Amino acid sequence: MASEVILQSAEREIVILVASGQVTVTKTRCVPGEQIAGPHVHRGHTDAFYVLEGELAFEIGCERQTITISAGGLVAAPPGVAHSFRTAGHVPARWLTIHAEDGGFAAFLRGMRDGVEVDWDISPVPPGGGLPAGAATITR
Repeated sequence: MASEVILQSAEREIVILVASGQVTVTKTRCVPGEQIAGPHVHRGHTDAFYVLEGELAFEIGCERQTITISAGGLVAAPPGVAHSFRTAGHVPARWLTIHAEDGGFAAFLRGMRDGVEVDWDISPVPPGGGLPAGAATITR
């Protein structure tokens, strides 16, 4: 599959690099200070982020632990671990997002681009906040 542009502007770029039932990988660039995703959980797949440039700030786990990840760092939130994130620092951030299994993420992105609402594996944070941050993989 060739790369598929979802969004391209001066502020943000989203490109699907790989899309299959087993995994979807995207490359994203965004200006500093942008909230990318509010608190949520996935029920059936892991959502991982590998930072290429800049910084991403995450709130993760039921305790809403705040961490900042720089280039070379990774956060992987397995099913049931609440997470949200934003760009941090003073320069744009670039990162890879890996959804394994896809969980409908590629269809969601295409729907966002095409103005179509798509149901996929994303849920509000459950009462109690879900699993603790320690259930996630975090490397800096």
